[in-house]
Amino acid sequence: MVRTMQLPIPKELMNIWDVWNLRGCILLSLAVQVFLTLSAPFRQQCRSKLLLGLIWSAYLLSDWVAAVSIGIIAKSQTEICGSRNNEDLLALWASFLLVHLGGPDTITSFALEDNEFWLRHLIQLILQVLAAAYCFYLTLVENRLWIPTILVFVAGTVKFGERTCCLYLASLDHFGETALPKREPGPDYEEAVDIYSTMRSVKVEMPPTRPLHTVKAINHKKNPKFTVDGVTQEYLKDMQLLQGIISLLRKLQGLIIGLLLSSKDRERSRDFFLKRTPISAFQLIEYELSFMYEVLHTKVAVVLHKIGYLLRLFTFCSTIGALILFILVEKDEFEKHEYGKFDIVLTFALLGVAIVLDILSVLLKLIFSDWTIIALRNIWSQRYIPSWILKRRRWSGSVSQYNMIRNCLDERPEWVFTIGGYVGVRGILDKIKVSLFSSSEKFTDELKGFMFKQLRLKSLEANNRRTAMEACSQRGDWALLLTSDYVKFKWSVGEYQYAESVLLWHIATELYFAKTLEEADDDERRKICKILSDYMFFLLVMQHKMMAPFLGNWHIVFQDTCAEAKRFFSKHSISDYRNACNKITDVKAKFRSAAVKGSKSKSVLFDACFLAGELGELEKLERDPWKLMSRVWVELLSYASIKCRPIVHAQQPSRGGELLTFTWLLMYHLGLGTQFYELENHAEKMVPTK
Repeated sequence: MVRTMQLPIPKELMNIWDVWNLRGCILLSLAVQVFLTLSAPFRQQCRSKLLLGLIWSAYLLSDWVAAVSIGIIAKSQTEICGSRNNEDLLALWASFLLVHLGGPDTITSFALEDNEFWLRHLIQLILQVLAAAYCFYLTLVENRLWIPTILVFVAGTVKFGERTCCLYLASLDHFGETALPKREPGPDYEEAVDIYSTMRSVKVEMPPTRPLHTVKAINHKKNPKFTVDGVTQEYLKDMQLLQGIISLLRKLQGLIIGLLLSSKDRERSRDFFLKRTPISAFQLIEYELSFMYEVLHTKVAVVLHKIGYLLRLFTFCSTIGALILFILVEKDEFEKHEYGKFDIVLTFALLGVAIVLDILSVLLKLIFSDWTIIALRNIWSQRYIPSWILKRRRWSGSVSQYNMIRNCLDERPEWVFTIGGYVGVRGILDKIKVSLFSSSEKFTDELKGFMFKQLRLKSLEANNRRTAMEACSQRGDWALLLTSDYVKFKWSVGEYQYAESVLLWHIATELYFAKTLEEADDDERRKICKILSDYMFFLLVMQHKMMAPFLGNWHIVFQDTCAEAKRFFSKHSISDYRNACNKITDVKAKFRSAAVKGSKSKSVLFDACFLAGELGELEKLERDPWKLMSRVWVELLSYASIKCRPIVHAQQPSRGGELLTFTWLLMYHLGLGTQFYELENHAEKMVPTK
C-alpha cells in the first residue's frame, strides 16, 4: 500500500483558499484597474522611481491576474463554493475580466518595447475571448443573466481589441508607415518623355523661383491661427501653439524612425523657431512630446477616431444596460439561485467601477487631452476651455543632479561596497547609491533662455546643411573659439574622448564652483554651469542608453578617477564635500597627469585640477570664466543630444522627460540636426540624359 505524502496545510486554510482565491483575484484585478487609471497619467510629470515602479508592477500584474482568474473559472466552474448556484455570476465575471484585460485608456504600454508585442496580445485576445465564451457556454441552458453577460462580453472584447489595435499602431513598423508622405508616382513617364523631348527644342523662359523663406500672407482678423509656413503673431498663445503642433508632429515621427527631412522642411522649421521666444519654443516642444506620449502609450489613437467614438459609446451603454438588467432581476430569482450576498456586492462593484472608470477616462483622456482640444477648436470657442488645462505641466520640469566628488564620498558603510565588489553586485550598489543621493533642479526660465540663445546663435551661423553638420560635430570647440584663449583650453576637448572630456570639465566645474562658493548667488551663469555639469555626470552614470555612443573607455577612466579621488580623501581624512574640493584645489597642479605619472592610469582628477587653475587665471585677466564654461556645457549637452539615437529620445516622455531630449528636438527645429538632405541636389540628379 502506497501512502501519498501531503503538505501539512490546515483544512481551514485550504477551505479559505478554495472560497476566496477567485474572489481575491477579481478584487485585486479591480484595484489594479483603478490604480492604473488614476496614476498612469502622472508618468509624464513625475520621475519618482517609487511611482514608476508601482505603475510598472501594476501594469504587469493586470494582465496576469485577469488571465489567471479566467483560467480558474474555466477549470473549476462547477466546484467553486461547492455549488452550481453561482455559475451565472461566474460567467458574468469571466466577461468582466475581458474588460480588465483591455486595460484603462490611460496606459496601453509601459515602454516602447511593449508595443512590439502586439502580435502576442492578439493571440492572447483570441485565447481569452474563447475561454470567456466557454465559461458562458457551460451555463447557457439555465443562465438567468445571459443578456447582461453578453453585453459585458461584447464590451470586454471591444476594449481588449482597442488595446491590441493601439499596440499595433504604436509599433515601430506601423508607426514608421504613418510618418511616410503620401504616395506620389509623379506624371506618367511616357507622356513626360514626349513633353520633355518637345520642350528641349523650344527655349522657355522660366518664371522667377519663389524664395524658400517666403512668408505667406495671412489675414490676422479672419484666420488667426498658427502655421509653420507663416507667423501670425510674435508671441503665440497656448491655444495657437496647440493648433499648430500637428504639422510638426509628423516631422517628429519621421525623426524617431530615422527618416531624412528635406532642406525645405529644415528651412521652414528653422525660420519659424528663430522667431520664437525661449519660453514658447520649449513650450512647443513640450506639446510635441506630450502628443507623442499619448500616441505611443495610451488609447488616444483609437478612441479619438470616428469609429472609436461609436465603440466607446456602445461599450459604455452596454455596461449601463448590464447594470440595469442585473438590478431588475427579480428578488425571488436571487433567493431561488441563492446568490451569495458578497458575490452580489462584488458584481455590483464590478459594474459600478467599470462605469465610473469609463467616465473618468472620458474626462482625463478625451476632454482634457490636447488631441480633443485641437479636434474641437472649430466647435468650441477658445474662451470655454479653462486656461489651467492648457498650462498644465506635461513633463517633470526637473533636471537630475549628481557629482563625482559626492559619488566618492557617499560610499558608507564601506564594507557593504567592498563585499559587493567581491560578489559582483558593485554596479547595482552604485546605481542604488546614485538614486538615493541624487537630487534635481528646476528647469528655470533663465536656463531656457540661455540655452535657446546659444543654440540660436549657432543656428544663425549654419545657413546650409553642410555648416549645420559641422556645427553638430562640435563638442566644445565652437564655444572655445569665441575666446582668444582657445589654444590654451583646446587640449581639454581635443585630446580626450567625449565622455572623458565631460568628466574632466565636470570635475573642473566642481572645483571652481567650490572655490567661488563665497561669491553671491546672483551669478546666473555660475548656476547654469553647476546644473548642466551635474546633469551630464548623472547621465553618464545612470543613463547608459542615452550616452551609449560616447562610453568607449569611460568605465576605465571613471573607475581610475574615483580610485585616485578616494585614495586622496583617505590620505587626508576628508569626509566633507567642500573640504574635499578645497583640498584638491590646494594641490595647485602645474603639470598634466600623464607628464608626471605616465599613461598607465586613466585618471583625470588632477587634469581637472589643472584645468580649474587655467580657468582661475582668466579671472585674473578680468575675464569671466563662467561665461566660457557655460558655453562649453551647452555645446557638450547639444552634442550628446544629437548623437543619441532618436528611439532612445522617444522613450523619455513616459519617464518624466529629459532635458537632453528637449535639446535634441530644439536643435532639429533650429536646423542643426543630421537627418536632413538637400532636396535641390536630389532634383538635379534626376534630370534625364540622352
